[in-house]
Amino acid sequence: MTEENQSHPKKSQQNSDLPYTTERIKMKYKIFKLIAYKLVNGQTAITTRQMAISVCKTANIVERFLERRGVSPIKVILPNHLVADMIPLSIAVDFWKYLNNSGRGNTLTKLGQKYLDQSIVDSSK
Repeated sequence: MTEENQSHPKKSQQNSDLPYTTERIKMKYKIFKLIAYKLVNGQTAITTRQMAISVCKTANIVERFLERRGVSPIKVILPNHLVADMIPLSIAVDFWKYLNNSGRGNTLTKLGQKYLDQSIVDSSK
C-alpha cells in the first residue's frame, strides 16, 4: 500500500459519520438557478455558498443572517466527496425574504423566494 492510499482511509473514516447526499437537484425559474441536494433523511438542503451566490450576495451576509437566527449549518458529504456546510432549503427562503423585506433584495432574491415558496407548498401536499 502506498503512502497516498494509507492516508485516504483516515479521511474517509473521519467523514464516515457525516450525512451524505442521495440526489442532486437542479432548479431553475426564469433567470434564477439553484443546485440543491436531497439528504439521506429526505430533507432538501443547499450549501451556504449556494445560498449566497445564487442571488449574487456574499458569504459574510449569509453567515451573519444564520448567526442572528441561531442556525448552525451541518456538514454533509456531497456527491463529489467534498464536505460542505448545508442548511435546509426553507432557511434559504427565509434569508431571501429577509433581504426582500429589508430592501436589500434583488431580482434573484424575489424570483428565488417566489419559486421556492411555491415548491415548498407543493411538496407538502
